[in-house]
Parts: sequence; C-alpha cells; structure tokens
Amino acid sequence: MISIVTPFHNCPELIPDYEKAAQGSQVIVIDNASDDDTAAELQMMVERLGNDSKYIRNDVNQGYSKANNQGLAASDGEIVVFLNSDIKATDNWLDRVQNAKKGAFYSPTTGVRVVDGESIRYLEGWCLFGHKSDFEMIGGWHEDWEGMYWEDNELCWRAERAGLELKQVFLPLVHLSNYTTSRTPGAYDKRPLNQQLFERIVREDRNAR
Repeated sequence: MISIVTPFHNCPELIPDYEKAAQGSQVIVIDNASDDDTAAELQMMVERLGNDSKYIRNDVNQGYSKANNQGLAASDGEIVVFLNSDIKATDNWLDRVQNAKKGAFYSPTTGVRVVDGESIRYLEGWCLFGHKSDFEMIGGWHEDWEGMYWEDNELCWRAERAGLELKQVFLPLVHLSNYTTSRTPGAYDKRPLNQQLFERIVREDRNAR
C-alpha cells in the first residue's frame, strides 16, 4: 500500500485536482486549522477516496513538519509520499512510486545548499517519498522550525548521514509552486531563521565528528 500524507490549510479550490491525483492510495489529510467550510470539504474528500484514508484535524496550525510526522504515524502504507496540496497529475504517477526501494528517498526535483563551502544536496519536499521504515529510522521530520522552509533540506541531510540515497525520479506531476505559501500570511517571515538553524545543525554535527 502507498500512503500519501498532505497537510492542508484552506485553499479548497485545490481539492478536485488533488483528489484525482491521489486516487488508489491511502490518503492522510492533516487539516492545519482550515476554516469550517474547507474542513467539511476535506472530510468529504477523504470519505470519497476510501482505502482507509484518514482525516486529522489540528485546531491550531502545527506547521509543515509536525503535520508530516502526524501523518507518518497514522499511515499504514509500506511506502509513504509527502505531497503538497497544490499539485496536478498528468498520468498515473503512483505506478512509479510503488517501485521505490528501501534505503533511498525520492523526489522529482532536487537542489543544493552550500554551508561553509560544503555542498549539501536535498530533495524538494513538495513530493518526497520512500519506505515508511526509512523515515522512522531517521526519526521523521525535525520539528523545531519557525514557520516554513528548510525542512526538506535538513531531512535529506540527515538521511544521507544515515546512509540513505537521494534519488531524482521523473513523475507526471505538476507542482503549482508557492501557491499555498503565497496565500498564507507570514509564510516567508521565518525563512532566514530556519536557514540559520539548518546551518547551525550542520556545523554542530561537523564539529562533533
């Protein structure tokens, strides 16, 4: 089974495309304090999707990483996909996801950060997947972030430190980049602080070796 974990915060206009893309999987929706109308629509979507899909409601927005960890804990699939709500599928992308091997994380898109001259590769978190046991092995998502951004950087850095591979794989998905964050007041405000936290984590680990 494949489990898809997605935090939602309002933007109900994304539900139709998301629902089409998620067909055939177990979906774990983490509702991060959406308004009542959106919450009702999300619950109905989860019921329609079936496959033991689950709706989890947070009355206060818990952020991206905490929501992902809630979904990871609730998931039943051998493979877990952390997927943003602002996506569209152009084909049956889950056929490729089900071929994921243990010992690796996957994403359609990658990037590189540089900390003190050291290049650190990461997979972008809008669609990041692997075996549940591998996510559990590294302790899930680090939660000590303010706001959003840099969560996927730290997760992938820690994954490589634990011996996991980072692999880019083509998926027939379209990401409406920054759609939800641009509609969330203050979403970018803490980005510099999160960058500093990530760099501090890397430096402290390097100094401890």
